[in-house]
Order: sequence, then C-alpha cells, then structure tokens
Amino acid sequence: MLDLSLVKIAVLMALAVIIFGPEKVPALIADAMRLLRNLQAFARTGTDELKQSLGPEFADLRPQDLHPKALVARALTAAAPELSGLGDEIRESVQPLQEQLRHDLAADPPAPGPVASKNL
Repeated sequence: MLDLSLVKIAVLMALAVIIFGPEKVPALIADAMRLLRNLQAFARTGTDELKQSLGPEFADLRPQDLHPKALVARALTAAAPELSGLGDEIRESVQPLQEQLRHDLAADPPAPGPVASKNL
C-alpha cells in the first residue's frame, strides 16, 4: 500500500510547512485525519451493508476475497482433489484405444507412396 518511512514523512512535513506555512499545517493534518476516518467508516459501512444484503452465509466475507484472482485461486483449490485423479482416468480410458490402433497398424501397414483419398 503506502510505503511511508520516517524520512519520507519528515520530507512531506517540511514541504507542507514551506508551502502552507507553519500556522496552517496543524489544521491541514487534522482535516486529512478526519477525511481518512470518514473514508474508513464509509468503506466499513459499505462492507457491512454488502454482507447484510448477501445473507448469513457470507458473514465472513472480506472485500479482498472478491478480487478475480482470489476467486480463481479459491475455485482451483476447491477443485484440486477432484481434478487430481482426472489424468489417471484419461490415461486409462485412452490406453485401450492406443493398443487397438497399434494392433490395427501392425496388422495392416499403410501402403507406400502418396495417400489416396477415398470417395465417400
């Protein structure tokens, strides 16, 4: 989010004193803090209203859970146990077809030369 170290805050304070003057800086800081508190309250209220409108099954909903990457990650994590055996099932179902194809090719090798097209 914001990466403000003590040095950066001191530089910002010095710039504020130079630009606005020492008598206006405390009022500006108070206004900024009030704005920040209002924004936090607004976000909290919006989140609470969203949870309330979605119902009790979404009581533990967090706004960061609604990010598309989080939704995809959660869906893949939930589906991982179901998908783990899918590769083995596919291999098992394809194996008889591969064996049949090998058998057919060994019994009837293709004719040398260009492939002739058949009229259907």
